[in-house]
Amino acid sequence: MGFDPPADDDPLEDPFADDPLEDPFGSDPLEDPIGDESGGDEDLERTFSEISRSTLLAFVVVAVLVHAGLFGASLGMMLIGFRSQWVGGSALAISGGLALVVAVVVYRRYNPARDTTR
Repeated sequence: MGFDPPADDDPLEDPFADDPLEDPFGSDPLEDPIGDESGGDEDLERTFSEISRSTLLAFVVVAVLVHAGLFGASLGMMLIGFRSQWVGGSALAISGGLALVVAVVVYRRYNPARDTTR
């Protein structure tokens, strides 16, 4: 599996090409190719037990509002710009903008120092 220098007579030969018959997924299909075997589930479980419930709730609420706001605002602007559907597009754009404003308000009102419950 070493490096094969390209032939001088073929300028189109790929110098980085490996064996085309080698299966890149030839290892165990149940093995995680990215993670290690140190137990990621325990790490995730420990992290969720360390985070307070109100912090997790605030994060999830802000994340959902930001995603919904961006989706609504962008889809509304696309409906206005590409299809000239002013009523539906403007309603979606305004509701998306309001969802983003609510997400900012929720983010600003959350105070981690006040959160003492775990």
